[in-house]
Amino acid sequence: MNETHSVAYTVPFRAVWLQQKDLIEVRFRPASPSDERIKMEIDAVVENFRLLGVQVVDNKRLGIGRWLRQNYDGTPHAQGDSVPSGEAIYNDAAQVVYFSLWPRLSAGAGEAVYLPRKAEIDLDGVGNLTRIRMRTLGRRRQEDELTAAAGFLPER
Repeated sequence: MNETHSVAYTVPFRAVWLQQKDLIEVRFRPASPSDERIKMEIDAVVENFRLLGVQVVDNKRLGIGRWLRQNYDGTPHAQGDSVPSGEAIYNDAAQVVYFSLWPRLSAGAGEAVYLPRKAEIDLDGVGNLTRIRMRTLGRRRQEDELTAAAGFLPER
């Protein structure tokens, strides 16, 4: 019986902090202009004031799973295995994708916090993911762990 429902893809992306707009932007390469913007809630995963990654629930309109399968080679990923930076882990059963920006340095180093954020996800004309933009401040414009984590990202 196959217990692995996740596939790992090496995807070229990077995160920057747009300080003037107080946004974190995950940019995918090759860069292309966006034709469609989808607004939805995503999770920023933070541990020890570092942005570990971004978790997005996929749907038909986004088509992130389809985009990953068409453009990148995948390898099986067992639950609990470490995730290096620059990897996208797609769980086929739950239809959730996790983009890893910062690897976990050691098991039990800290407890990861999932912070919900309103985000804009941009797609190009053929449905390729171009960027994810999310607010740094939490609900009611309160500072939290993500606000501190933004300081560790390159600024624009």
